[in-house]
Parts: sequence; C-alpha cells; structure tokens
Amino acid sequence: MSDGDFTNPFGTAAAGSGFEVYPQALRAATDDVFAARDKVLKFGQEDLAQVALRDDDVGMLGAHAGVVEMFNNAIAHIRDKTAKGGMQLGQCAEALDKAADYYETQDEADFTRLRDLEKGRG
Repeated sequence: MSDGDFTNPFGTAAAGSGFEVYPQALRAATDDVFAARDKVLKFGQEDLAQVALRDDDVGMLGAHAGVVEMFNNAIAHIRDKTAKGGMQLGQCAEALDKAADYYETQDEADFTRLRDLEKGRG
C-alpha cells in the first residue's frame, strides 16, 4: 500500500507538535477503515442490487403517481453514493497506511541515530 515515498504526509504542520504517533495504531485504524469500506461497497453492490420496484408492486395508482420511477431512482442514487463513499474510505485508509509508513521510517531513523550516538560515547 506504500509507494516508497516517505515524505511527511502532513507537511510541516505536525513538526514539533508534541504528539506521539504509534504506527501500529495507524495500521489497526487502516484495517478498520478498509473493513468499513468493504461493508459500504457490499451494501451498494450486492444488498441493493436486486432492490427495484415494478408497476405490479405498487398498483395502478402508484404506477400513475410515478412511485416506481422515484423509488428506483432513489435506489440508484444510494448505490452511486455508496460507491463514491467506498472509494473515499479506501483513499482514507491508504492515507493512514502511508502515514504509518512515514512514522515507522522516522522511528527507524531515530533509533539508528540514538544507536550511533551511543556507540560514539562507548
């Protein structure tokens, strides 16, 4: 999920902020967001796939009032929104994963610097 680009995804906004970031917590959040994405997509693609009205379902008055068209348009709109929402959740999860990559790289660099300092003093 990482493209190897380990630039700070937050720019300089987080530098020196005093916050501690735990990459493993970001990874867990990433998994949760991907799971949410999958549920949203399943709802739109599978659960709503067979939901449709026909004129026979609503009778002559319902058909004349346009209930079938309105209902089917609403379902199509919901399916479109779930597809877009799923895509956005996927992008969010990818961003969390990229942030975890960045902070893991920073942790490794900090560890190396500390180890090198310790060796220099030894």
